[in-house]
Amino acid sequence: MLRALLRDVFDLVVPPRASERVVRTLSLDELQTLRAADGCLPYHDPRVTALIWEIKYRANKSAAALGGILLYEELLALATEELGAPLLVPIPMHQNRRRQRGHNHTEVLCVAALAHLGNAYEYAPNTLRRIIDTKTQQGLPKAERLRNVVRSMEAVQTERIAGRVCVVVDDVATTGATLAEARRALRAAGARGVHTIALARS
Repeated sequence: MLRALLRDVFDLVVPPRASERVVRTLSLDELQTLRAADGCLPYHDPRVTALIWEIKYRANKSAAALGGILLYEELLALATEELGAPLLVPIPMHQNRRRQRGHNHTEVLCVAALAHLGNAYEYAPNTLRRIIDTKTQQGLPKAERLRNVVRSMEAVQTERIAGRVCVVVDDVATTGATLAEARRALRAAGARGVHTIALARS
């Protein structure tokens, strides 16, 4: 009650963003009904776009918590198929972009999911590194998306990766080019298997 009152007062001083207002009204049940057969949310849905935007650009904790629960369900299903705890690997950002944004949104999502996963995964946020500061994938045609990320990542903890199963997390998959590049880099470092998962698909 008091928290809601304080938020209302704060909203009068600093009006919330449109995407933030959308996220405040979202429920887990509502998002569950939007999921496709592959578990992904439809990015074209304005509610999902708002959710992703708040995670990606604002590190919104409420949005990340919702996304984390949705990822948790898919991640838990994957973990039960494997022997031992797989490595949970967020898609890396180039250091220039991370400096500009202040956070890596896929790490924010992974941490939110890990709150529910217990010991099912071993978190490995520094396993991959972006070695090329690629253009943003958003708005690029398919062929250019594929070219844009070629050889843009490398594994930096090869001794940790060798012989392990890795699960790579991204926020949105369109062509799958970014996830495919992460898979290539992990395989080259000796990963026994690589699964990929995204919160939404466009």
